[in-house]
Amino acid sequence: MNFELLKRLCEAPGAPGAEGPVREVVLEAARNLVDEVELDQLGNLILRRRGPGPKILLDAHLDEVAFLVSAIEGSFIRIVPLGGVDPQVIYGGRLLIWGRRRLSAVVGPRPPHLGEEKKVPAVEELFLDPGLSPERLAELVSIGDVVTFPPYFEETEEAVFAKALDDRIGLFVLLEALKESVSQAELYLVASVQEEVGLKGAEALIKRLEPEVVLVVEGTLALDVPGIPAHQRLARCGQGPEIRLSDARFVADRDFSLGLAELARRHGIKHQLVVKKKGGTNAAAFQTAGGPRRVGAVSVPVRYLHGPVSLAFKEDILETIRLVKAFLEEPKDALAYRWSYPSSP
Repeated sequence: MNFELLKRLCEAPGAPGAEGPVREVVLEAARNLVDEVELDQLGNLILRRRGPGPKILLDAHLDEVAFLVSAIEGSFIRIVPLGGVDPQVIYGGRLLIWGRRRLSAVVGPRPPHLGEEKKVPAVEELFLDPGLSPERLAELVSIGDVVTFPPYFEETEEAVFAKALDDRIGLFVLLEALKESVSQAELYLVASVQEEVGLKGAEALIKRLEPEVVLVVEGTLALDVPGIPAHQRLARCGQGPEIRLSDARFVADRDFSLGLAELARRHGIKHQLVVKKKGGTNAAAFQTAGGPRRVGAVSVPVRYLHGPVSLAFKEDILETIRLVKAFLEEPKDALAYRWSYPSSP
């Protein structure tokens, strides 16, 4: 498979509230695949493909974790995070400031030569050093300017390494599945905004579209690395898409989720059922905002989420595309599944 579209999605900046460049990549890729295109006032991109089956909404979010300039102190800059960012992953690294022009800056670490106890301060206590005089910095940077991780994308034989795989990988999966499938549903593909800062895009649009079923497609946390006990590793790379049964904010529609698992088994698609009390996605908002509805979540396992570079295996991406494609072509099969408690012996 050609991963050039994923590269363009990942390299585009898309902080919460400033998702425009990513949205343009999605729109360009999807324009000839859908019947209608709509942009709402919050910035959600809504793509509609007419079909004969149930009204289904597929969602992946546009935004990535990022920062805003909160103060300028001479030659240095303070920032606040947009979304959950561990300060350890930016300490001493490089960020991009999107001011009157794009600027590189070092996240200033305390020199180890001082012999102090090593402790990474909160993001708000760190400072950025763009290497400019106070006068020049004041000309180029303003309070509220967006700050992001630098663009990065590398493709190897088995994996991709990139900025913002959460959730550009979900957008890629949906676009590829849409391209390859003959959908048997009245389909709404939504590229939503501001997921990383409280699921705001999802909450705003669900009340108006009122789908029967929602499937959220994400990049999910994979902790299958040294030092993590087996029962805490969550989704594992190389095992196919995660079909999520629970997270910190969401208990999935059980019948729908197990129906997706049965669909995967029937098509020989690798998959893993995952139960956890960590994280969250737009699924939590879609499930109850504007009234109850059936919601499931499928995710590609991603290592090092919310950092400057994440890692995902190509096999997991391809298997997730296969599962979403199978669902679009056989939605009634997945939706007809019914779980029940076993009878008494």
